[in-house]
Amino acid sequence: MKSQLKLSIKITLAACLLIIVSCGKKNTTNSGTAGTSPFYSGNPALSSGSGSTIIDQYSKIKASTACLSGRNRLSNDVSFNITGNLGGGATIGGNWQPNFITNGSIGQLYVGVSAYRDLMFVTKVVSGAQVVGYNVTLSFCEVPNAYMNFPALVSNDRALVNFYAPNGITLSESANCGFGIVTQAINTMITSKASATNPYTMDYPVYTSFARPLCNGQ
Repeated sequence: MKSQLKLSIKITLAACLLIIVSCGKKNTTNSGTAGTSPFYSGNPALSSGSGSTIIDQYSKIKASTACLSGRNRLSNDVSFNITGNLGGGATIGGNWQPNFITNGSIGQLYVGVSAYRDLMFVTKVVSGAQVVGYNVTLSFCEVPNAYMNFPALVSNDRALVNFYAPNGITLSESANCGFGIVTQAINTMITSKASATNPYTMDYPVYTSFARPLCNGQ
């Protein structure tokens, strides 16, 4: 169960080493509660510069990273953003809001992975030399219920809302990956809402820690 990740970041880091991947007014899209991936050629934030490369990297990473224990990856990603006070140094944090910022250009992609093979895609949004903000796009794997025949805790029919990263998200560059990496994002939390079609479900807090993927053998 994902809530166990808060007990030890070491478990996450060890598991991540098994992953090998190849290398003002806000105009937003892709709701925090539903929606397909924002990484498509029609997204204005990815229509120029390195946009096509980032879309290609995203697609390859998702295709090459299978969920743990044969679980399925959720059909839809979920996106949140932060603007304004982004913290100091390489760590960003604050009050994450639903949606993907599109009033700017994506200047950099950063990737993180959890012990359960959930994926975190952080994108830096720029306007010229100015940083507009950051998006975090999450691709989760299903989480079955420990009690047999009970509804899954994370599944396609449960919305994911209210993302928190209380310890911040630390980003760094990588010469091996061809994209930036999420050095660590410890004990992030998102709420898996009760299913609208199943009365036997309730809101469930999902705790997940992310760390760097292994790229090109390093």
